[in-house]
Amino acid sequence: MPAQRYTLRIPEPTSTATTFNVPLDMDFQLVDQGETIERQFVDVEVEKSINPIIDYEKVRFIPKEVTILADMVKYVPHFWDAPNTDYFNPTYFSDLGYTNDDLKFRKNSLIKSFLRLDFYDSPIVTDQNLISIIYISPDIRLGDILPNSQVIPAANKPVSFILMNPLGNNENFGEGFFIYHYKDEVTNLLPKELFMRATYSNAKTGKSTNMMTAPYDANAPIFIDDLQGQLHTKYTLKRDNTGFYYDIDTTQSNVEFTANTFNVDLYEIKVA
Repeated sequence: MPAQRYTLRIPEPTSTATTFNVPLDMDFQLVDQGETIERQFVDVEVEKSINPIIDYEKVRFIPKEVTILADMVKYVPHFWDAPNTDYFNPTYFSDLGYTNDDLKFRKNSLIKSFLRLDFYDSPIVTDQNLISIIYISPDIRLGDILPNSQVIPAANKPVSFILMNPLGNNENFGEGFFIYHYKDEVTNLLPKELFMRATYSNAKTGKSTNMMTAPYDANAPIFIDDLQGQLHTKYTLKRDNTGFYYDIDTTQSNVEFTANTFNVDLYEIKVA
């Protein structure tokens, strides 16, 4: 701030008093506050204006039951046989309208059908967020080809989705075997729970079928209000010093782990 200079004349010795006026300005100006302003205001506001850094990197989770790695994950949908008022046991592709040619030539009616697995952060339908989706399409593999170069007839091929680790064997059908999720949401001490709800979309008939985790029983019918606890299969994403894994909760009635295989049964929704 510039200073104004004033010259005061020394009065004569005979003077008894001398007065002079000093103008006072009501305006003020901060002095030597630049560092404080930078530190407490400018830096803070600049920090607020910068978007937070979010780690969007995903990692691959491998199926594992406690300490045993799974070699296979098998999803078996069961569809309702209306004329017999029961589920097909098992459901064959012919039961869903597919023909032998659909399987033999891998027509769009087959390969564009799919089992959709929706993963949510909560099992409560009215309060959940969709986290991820997996699409699994039926396919014809080497094991379905007969010695005469034909394929297993649609009436003899059960509807199931057998998923195996494709690493090291590209014949294995691996779509859906792994689960991909944000790595920063899973720590050694804090697993991540996901809840899966399944739907089968049939490109042959154009029908989508919602699935549940327990079969309909006429002796103990399921009502619409009871579906809340019958729609989701629980998965747990885990991490340890050796990698990232997921576990399908075998305490659920539709999940079993045997011979290094997760077997997950799904049932067409049928309510009283």
